[in-house]
Amino acid sequence: MRRSRSWQIVLVLVCVWALLVVALTWAERGAAGSSIRSVGDAFWYSLVTLTTVGYGDEFPVTAAGKAIGVLFLLGSLGVLGTLVYKVSERIAQILERRKMGYNGTSFERHVLILGWDEFARSVVRQLLDADQRIAVVSDKKDDVEMIYEQYPRDRMFALYADVRDTAMLEKAGIVRAGMVFPNLVSDTDKLISVLNLKREYPDARFVVALDNPDLKDTFETAGVTFVLSRSEIAAKMVASYIFEPDVAEYETDLMASAKDESEYDIQQYRVIEANPILGTTFGEAFRELKAKYNAVLIGLSKRDGDRRQLLKLPADDVPIDLGDYLVLIVEGSGERALSAAFGVGEGAL
Repeated sequence: MRRSRSWQIVLVLVCVWALLVVALTWAERGAAGSSIRSVGDAFWYSLVTLTTVGYGDEFPVTAAGKAIGVLFLLGSLGVLGTLVYKVSERIAQILERRKMGYNGTSFERHVLILGWDEFARSVVRQLLDADQRIAVVSDKKDDVEMIYEQYPRDRMFALYADVRDTAMLEKAGIVRAGMVFPNLVSDTDKLISVLNLKREYPDARFVVALDNPDLKDTFETAGVTFVLSRSEIAAKMVASYIFEPDVAEYETDLMASAKDESEYDIQQYRVIEANPILGTTFGEAFRELKAKYNAVLIGLSKRDGDRRQLLKLPADDVPIDLGDYLVLIVEGSGERALSAAFGVGEGAL
């Protein structure tokens, strides 16, 4: 309906233009000193006037012709104003699309967070400290604007969209994401989101933080890779602070990403073919890593079917195979040296 009305307006304007050209021809034809002697001359004069070019090779000399010329001059202001408005509008649309994330992201093996709140902000802080890339989808424009104001664009991508819109989630790189974190209001919303996304993207990996720990089995059955309970984690930390506060403080430091060289962090590294530890045993790797990098090997993660099995301080003769993950306590200063030696960065992504 709107497009039809626009075409009607254009048609009326073209008809008015044609009538003015004809009227200008009648007014100027035969006048002494007039350079407008035909419809073609009148058309050329109107064209260069409306486009504000104004070569001056054609011009009216009669009173009626000049009056019509004034109308063309006023029309040129409209043409110029419309052109400037359309260009400005288009630029604004392009900037708005980019600002709202509609151009999409090229991130790969990143973390995709669905929903934004203070908890998501805390998670992002830790992920950025670990040099991870993050895409956030929120249905609030203010969240998207705030994310781009506070976080670097080369590490953070924000998209203004409904988290249930799978077509829009593809702009956030859900197909290429290493992990999807549904950070929604309720556990029910999280479960529905996981089920819908699993149907569209069966290979997607999910981590979910539950409010109700009784739903853990339900989410695991739904295909969630990692299921955590906020209340259980908080309860364990509080209890640990009560009866062994030094251990609890140490655990808290290790759970957070190391920000400087004097801090320690628990990290994991995938074993690839270039890793010199490949083919050795846990005991051999433990001694070598401690001697060379002051890193303490505390576990191995091995594939067990579709899942992984974490071996905590396994026997010394357990072999380290291709695709295993080394779990280590690492000093901040040793992270770069380990990444260089292993040929891969930290993390499972």
